[in-house]
Formats: sequence, C-alpha cells, structure tokens
Amino acid sequence: MTELERFAAALLTQWRAEGGTDGAPIAVSALLTKVFPYRVARRTLGIDVSEDYEALVLRLLSEEEDLVRVEPVDAADMARATITSKLPDLDVLQLLRAATVTITSRSIARLEGVLPMPTAKDESKWAEPGSPVEVHPDPAPRPEPVPSVQVDLPAMEPANDTKVIPIRAEREPAPAEPMPSGPPPAFLTTVTFSPPAEARCWSCSEPLPPDREVKFCPFCGADQRQPTCAACGAGVERNWKHCPDCGAKLHG
Repeated sequence: MTELERFAAALLTQWRAEGGTDGAPIAVSALLTKVFPYRVARRTLGIDVSEDYEALVLRLLSEEEDLVRVEPVDAADMARATITSKLPDLDVLQLLRAATVTITSRSIARLEGVLPMPTAKDESKWAEPGSPVEVHPDPAPRPEPVPSVQVDLPAMEPANDTKVIPIRAEREPAPAEPMPSGPPPAFLTTVTFSPPAEARCWSCSEPLPPDREVKFCPFCGADQRQPTCAACGAGVERNWKHCPDCGAKLHG
C-alpha cells in the first residue's frame, strides 16, 4: 500500500467517525481544520512535519492514484501543477479551501482492507484545534511498606563552644552640615569685567583708533603691521635680531 493510500484510508476512517457518509463531498477547509487536521495525521500516521502533511493533501487534491474526485476541476489542475513543479509552493493549499474532495466508491473498495483507525474522544468535530489531550496513565503499583527499625544512638553531649564572633555595628552616616542662612559670599555674587586693553602705538605709545584697521600710527607714522623676515617672509618680533626660521639678520 502506498503512502497516499494510507493517507486516504485514514481520512475515510476519520470521516466516518465524524458522522460523514460514503460518497459525500468533503470541503477542503473542513478537511484541514476538523475532519483530518495535521495534529490527527501526526498521531495516526506518524507525520512529523506539517509540510509533509500539506504535500500529501495537495497530492490527493491533484487526483493522484485516482483515489478521489475534486470539484471544481480547476482546483485539481492547480494542485497538479503545484505538486509537479520543481519547488512546490505549499501555500497554494490555502487557495483551494473552497474546493471539495469526494472519495469514490471504487477507492472505498480499495481501502476497505486497511485497518480502521478509531478517533480519539478529544478529536471529535466539536474539539477546538490545538486543544490539549488529557492522558490518564495507569496507576503505578504501591510499594510495600518497609518495616521500621529502631536504633539506639548514644546521647550527644552539648557543645561547649562559648566563642561568639562579635558583629560590628554599621557606622551611622554623619549628619549633613546645615546650609548657612545668611546672604551668599561676595565672590559668588560679584561679577567683575575687565575691558580689553587699549591698542597703542609700539613706537610712541599713543592710543590707536579703535574703530578701524590701523596700518600706521597717526601720531608718529610708525608702521603697525606685523614685521616679517626679508629673507623667508616669516613673522618676527620688532626687538628680534635674527629670524628664528632662516637665521637671517633682521634690520630694525
């Protein structure tokens, strides 16, 4: 017997247990959720993977081995095209839920020799999908009582251990110093502002105009621009004798 025949025989047994009659159409949606869902097929046929269950349903809907008749015909064609492809898309099964499948009388005669698979009480058509199965294991035999044995033990002398480990008390945190109630110190409230130093001429020390760029002193005519080395062009100070970059002698 093939794997698909075993699946069809289990479906027929479950359909009869649910009160269905031979030759009546079975809705695919009812087959997937109530009549022969995956949880029942896993227990009765040992199908461990849901994808294998869905593949068997698609093979049955494709009318493989001529076990059932599917209506409408387009549903059987879609299932046949899906199951024969290189990478079958099992989600197509959800599109075929409105179709019906009928186990033919000739198929019933073929499957009559299969050992019937009775339905468990918890898998009736009124059971909710995924409801837990209540199992009542056989009670284990109670062990015979062991006779008690009385043993006389010598009396234990009280321990003469008077050593006590002192426990150091935790130090209490020091109280916080009270905040002064008087006015804050002057250094916290007094703000001093020192204006920038007034620009003066380096030659005559006269103040330079603050609101414009001054290149020459308006009092003595001294050049106020940054002096540079005549040899390399690096910036130098007026009192330097030699350039720090090239060592050339500077002319005052």
